[in-house]
Amino acid sequence: MKFVALAFSCLLLVATPASANDSRTFNAMVALANRGDAEAQYHVGMMHNNGIGTQQDRSQAFEWFQKSAAANDPLGAYKLGCYYDGQGVGVVATDPDQALKYKLVSAKAGYARAQHDVALMYDRQGNREEALKWWKMAGDQGLPSALFSLSRAYSAGKGTPRDVSLSYAYFKLSKVAPAKNVNEMASMLSKPELEKAEKLVAEWKPQPTALTLKAFAGITAAENHLKAAKNQAF
Repeated sequence: MKFVALAFSCLLLVATPASANDSRTFNAMVALANRGDAEAQYHVGMMHNNGIGTQQDRSQAFEWFQKSAAANDPLGAYKLGCYYDGQGVGVVATDPDQALKYKLVSAKAGYARAQHDVALMYDRQGNREEALKWWKMAGDQGLPSALFSLSRAYSAGKGTPRDVSLSYAYFKLSKVAPAKNVNEMASMLSKPELEKAEKLVAEWKPQPTALTLKAFAGITAAENHLKAAKNQAF
């Protein structure tokens, strides 16, 4: 079966026409969610959010994210935080405190995007040390935007002593810039600084958490959850 992948970030996707398979998946997920399954409640919220298997309805999505977060699902908490962070225009008023509260739940559970978002919030508040801590957690999981933010932080000495080797290493690992930009940055380092940076790059390996992998799996995670629930029923 082929499905449109769900978006597990604060971005909204354009709704797509529901297929028969999408509708069956949605109906099965609603049945599971109505039995109090927190992860299923999150998936139902995402399907309402993106119009997969049902009409796009952000008011319904918000209600399901509330239920999921109340039942301690970290991805449900993240999406609820996204709605308070501006995604819920016309559904709920923007509330930075609530956004941080719910995204922190997800960040502490290990979700890389939540960790990155929390870092941005702390950075806007001027809490550079706390921002760096969360960017480091997200960067260790391989999130490109977090790696790029780490590069900028080490370049400017924001929340940490300035370190051009680390700045270059994170910049290269982020892969968000053309090779010529990476080469230009490399030319600004001394030979020892560049050798240190290249060693860090060569030895670095992303270590995404199970929660991050589940979130990035999109609709596949939803299908797997339905299968697991069905197996447990027998």
